[in-house]
Amino acid sequence: MRIPTLLALALSAAALAPAHAADNWTLAGVDNFYMHTPTPDSFTGLYRSQGMATDGKQWFFSWQYGLERANDNFDSVQRNSSLTLAGGLKPGIPAALMAQGLNHIGDIDYHNGVIYASLDSTAGYTKPHVALFNASDLSYTGKTYALGGTPANPDKDLASWVAVDVKRGVGYGKEWQNGNTINVYNLDDWSFSHTITLAAPLARIQGAKVIGDWLYMASDNDTQSIYRSNLLTGAVEEVLRLPQPLGDFEMEGLALREGANGALDMYIEQVVDPDRSGQSLTNPNLHLALYHYQMAPVPEPATYAMLLAGAGLLAMRRRRAGQA
Repeated sequence: MRIPTLLALALSAAALAPAHAADNWTLAGVDNFYMHTPTPDSFTGLYRSQGMATDGKQWFFSWQYGLERANDNFDSVQRNSSLTLAGGLKPGIPAALMAQGLNHIGDIDYHNGVIYASLDSTAGYTKPHVALFNASDLSYTGKTYALGGTPANPDKDLASWVAVDVKRGVGYGKEWQNGNTINVYNLDDWSFSHTITLAAPLARIQGAKVIGDWLYMASDNDTQSIYRSNLLTGAVEEVLRLPQPLGDFEMEGLALREGANGALDMYIEQVVDPDRSGQSLTNPNLHLALYHYQMAPVPEPATYAMLLAGAGLLAMRRRRAGQA
């Protein structure tokens, strides 16, 4: 059967569109971190404006030039960098790397006492690297690895984020602008291994994390969507969409924390510029919104049995009441 061209294109686009995940996520709260609160030049929001990760007990944040460690309540414990409007910049990126033009940290990940920080040059974003820092004190380990991609895209925009897959012993990355592939790297030296083909192309991915067989990704697209891709099949699902506040906004990184029986907490960063100031650091209203979503745990078999028994008892009582 011949299908008209426009209809065929529409059907093709629909086939490539991500499915909607069946998981039920609930917004549990939002924390706002401002540039000049509680004090001028405190820049709490700035120091958390690129990415985040967790070891299950504390939080790690990134901004363009450095890292921060915070306790479970998001109180700052340590920073390896600083900025003041009067005094200038003290970067946490080692001088030798800065000298190579590696001046932009993206989203990060954590594994076994090490923070994996994506690193690139703002001059074209064609020098993708991953730099390793000690999570205990945010010091540089001395290890940095260049990231390579496919022959079609060997180095352009590959280091907006990195994600660690401990179970498979690999790391992941993706070209930022668009594309339907995930780059897979050997975790020991971040050498390129292969690609995973996605069922639908995804653009403007700012951060990602692995949970089980899924890679969760934050997209700074028009819908401010969180996606996930199955690492075994390449299937892509849209998980949720962030609110779109007044003014300008930009999706950044995300982190997930597993609880008991499949419970998940997901934290997502969004830079909010209500005054459309061009993210001016002098703007007191510019801030980092940290959204906290929760997915309820899956009941254990015994709990299911109790629920079913309760439902059956209730139905029986209703039938008896009807018979009476």
